[in-house]
Amino acid sequence: MKALSNLKRLQVSSDYLISLIKVYENKGKEFYYDKLFKTDEEVLKVKTSEENTFYLGKILNLELTDARLRLLSRRNNKPKNKDEALLVNIKSALSSIQRNPKGFEYLENEFDNLAKMLSKKYEQITFNKREVKDNKDLFNSSKMVSKRDDLTNILNEFKIQQKTNQYELIQLVTNFLIDYLESDIFTSDNDIISLIILYAIIIKEFSVFKYIPFFELLYKSYSHYQKALNEAKYYYDTGFPNTDSLSIFLVNILSDAYNRLDRLGSQYSFEKTMNKSDSIEATILKGKEIFSKNDLRLKHPTVSVVTIDRTLARLKDEGVIRLIGKGRSAKWQKIDEKERKGIKQLDIFYFTE
Repeated sequence: MKALSNLKRLQVSSDYLISLIKVYENKGKEFYYDKLFKTDEEVLKVKTSEENTFYLGKILNLELTDARLRLLSRRNNKPKNKDEALLVNIKSALSSIQRNPKGFEYLENEFDNLAKMLSKKYEQITFNKREVKDNKDLFNSSKMVSKRDDLTNILNEFKIQQKTNQYELIQLVTNFLIDYLESDIFTSDNDIISLIILYAIIIKEFSVFKYIPFFELLYKSYSHYQKALNEAKYYYDTGFPNTDSLSIFLVNILSDAYNRLDRLGSQYSFEKTMNKSDSIEATILKGKEIFSKNDLRLKHPTVSVVTIDRTLARLKDEGVIRLIGKGRSAKWQKIDEKERKGIKQLDIFYFTE
């Protein structure tokens, strides 16, 4: 534990401070979005959980096709192999966090329960052990002790530093994350556990991630995240891990999330004033020529699949769009106005007797 216990080394740059102030200004608006989305809050939470599961699966490079990832993220299908079992377990963990974002506690039991949840039909994940000298033994023999105690010490240090009110939350989180990863607490999958715990801590403090998928944003800049992690770990053994880049990365993720939330709020307010089917039609007419049903679901997360299907069927009957392909790979194509069924190009002075 060399990061949390040496927080006095930290310095805050002016650029970081400015970005941080903007994040907390946006955090102050969260009550407005909670009120705005109140009617469809559960729908948005389910959608966000699905997207988080999908993108965390992508981050972990599971040997599953995107189609299979999508299916398992949305439906309660039985896993066919270990990778699928792990994804189903991840989905359960993320759904649990999404249902009760304020419920996470800084206790070793939270980590233990998460490890047990991930182990289901996958592989057993237990607390690691380390070798220590037994001073009571005359021959200086060693014994193995559980690293659960190491985790307890890290969590206690986090809570102690948090109570001082001397350090900003993001900096506390990034230093906790490095201490956890460098301690090799569990027998396997510490990286997965660290990502899920990071999400649990972030959504507990920033409710923007009830509506915006954290792991989608992380996936799109994951190489930067890995670079920041490596930079933080580089000087860890000296007691001076450089966590600045990691803190900046998380602040940028938060900034992106609040920007997306603002756009989602504007779209949601617009949809509330008009028929949902008309809103979907407007998206189709203004969007790209070829699109999928999933494209519409992403842009209209509060609209039911039934409404989307009815709108697509209506526009197909009206000759506005056509179906390309079948099954999960099916796409839709907008039909050029001149080709639309039942429409003829007439001369302006055309008449009949």
